[in-house]
Amino acid sequence: MAGDGCIDFLEKERISKELRVRMNEWKEIIVLLNAIMSWQKNWFPAITVTCVTSLYLYMWLVNCSILNMIWTAGLCTALLDCIVCGPFQRILPPNSWDQDKERTFTEISEWLADCWVTTKLYMGRFFNLRQTHTKLFHSVLSVSFFSLLYIGTTFNNLFISYITIMGILLFPGFKTKSEYIEYSLQRYAHQMLSGDDDEASS
Repeated sequence: MAGDGCIDFLEKERISKELRVRMNEWKEIIVLLNAIMSWQKNWFPAITVTCVTSLYLYMWLVNCSILNMIWTAGLCTALLDCIVCGPFQRILPPNSWDQDKERTFTEISEWLADCWVTTKLYMGRFFNLRQTHTKLFHSVLSVSFFSLLYIGTTFNNLFISYITIMGILLFPGFKTKSEYIEYSLQRYAHQMLSGDDDEASS
């Protein structure tokens, strides 16, 4: 058991270092996206909602096919990579990267490595069920795919995709600001109840 933990730790360290090297030219963008997704400013969620909604509204208006969406996403990714690795690097001031950004970039790399190793571990355990518990393995696969098929044929696929992507992008902010959101909702509910009590007493 200790050996597995050591192997996992070493693999996480290796993947984290490799990610830092591969994403080095994108580090400014990655830190900025992390700030937006974690809602470091109160108006950052509006950026996420506006961008995702605009993208899906465009896809709905022009009625893009799946292949066209893939080609467009590939083209945008290639152009963005060209811009980030070229002109964007040249216009950055030399002192724009500081210790705080470096620490954030390292934490993101470690988190991504942890997600990769954990996902790989659980996927391996799941597919091992095919040898150890064949009926359970095929039952889980059948129920999962049948549920996805039912949802896909019952609801609009574009809408499901929109809700899923929006939830994924907003989840880090909800997780970071959960206490603040809960406090705000409680205060708002208290104000509403207090207002109702005042009206009833008057």
